[in-house]
Amino acid sequence: MTELLSEIEQRRELFRQIVEEHVRKRDNAGAEASKNADERDILNAKVKELREQAKKLISDKAALIEQVQKLRPEKEKAFGELAELRKEYRMVREGAGGVIDIKEIRIRERELQKLIKKQETTELNKTEEQKVVSEIRRLNNEIKKMKVDFESSLLKNDRIREVNTKINEKKREAESMKKEVEAISTSISALSEEINTMLQELDEIRRKSDEYHELFIKFSKESEKEHQAFIQAKTALKDLEKEIYSVRSKEKNSRRKEKEGELQQKASVLFDKFKNGEQLTTEDLLILQKAGFL
Repeated sequence: MTELLSEIEQRRELFRQIVEEHVRKRDNAGAEASKNADERDILNAKVKELREQAKKLISDKAALIEQVQKLRPEKEKAFGELAELRKEYRMVREGAGGVIDIKEIRIRERELQKLIKKQETTELNKTEEQKVVSEIRRLNNEIKKMKVDFESSLLKNDRIREVNTKINEKKREAESMKKEVEAISTSISALSEEINTMLQELDEIRRKSDEYHELFIKFSKESEKEHQAFIQAKTALKDLEKEIYSVRSKEKNSRRKEKEGELQQKASVLFDKFKNGEQLTTEDLLILQKAGFL
């Protein structure tokens, strides 16, 4: 019986260690699951924040695109009107007349170009070279003077001044629209880059969040598996405790019965002596009393 009890107690100790090991593994896996869940939740919150920011940037970009789409036709219209005014200016200028005729200036400009080409492409002696250079200088000075006189005469023309004023006003308007369109287009490009960068960051964070979620599931399953193993081992341990209690009870009852049997035998011998008139000690009398003979 003692060998059986020793064997069961050894098994009980083994299962106690198994229970502790499952508890350790369960708690470690649970801690890992919790840690990965926390990391996942932090990243999910960041994903939500970035998504809202991206939505706002996309909305801002759409508003700018709508704005530039309205401005571009207006800008093209302004530049078209400017081109018409310049055409009108040229026509008015051509027919303005005055001290100098613009056609005379152009004739001299063509003569000047021929002389310049002659100087550059024709082999000339020194006298011819000096003559050509002198003529080029003369024509240059004459053309400059004619242009100054022509522009001066134009300034006295009311129609020229009127058209020129309109050209300047329309040019400022068209250039202003052009700068505004360019500024908005630059902002759209900057927003596009920012949105793309943000979406790439969002995808990367979402990917990491998914990885943490997979780890959370993995360690949660592992923790649950260890918990079930812990329950089974604990149940087995309880069964062994019951078995040990049963064996110990049987051993105790067996020893008690053995002691009772020894007591009865000893008391029987003493009772025979008592009947034969032999002198018994106080201890002997107590044994007889305990055994139920007295």
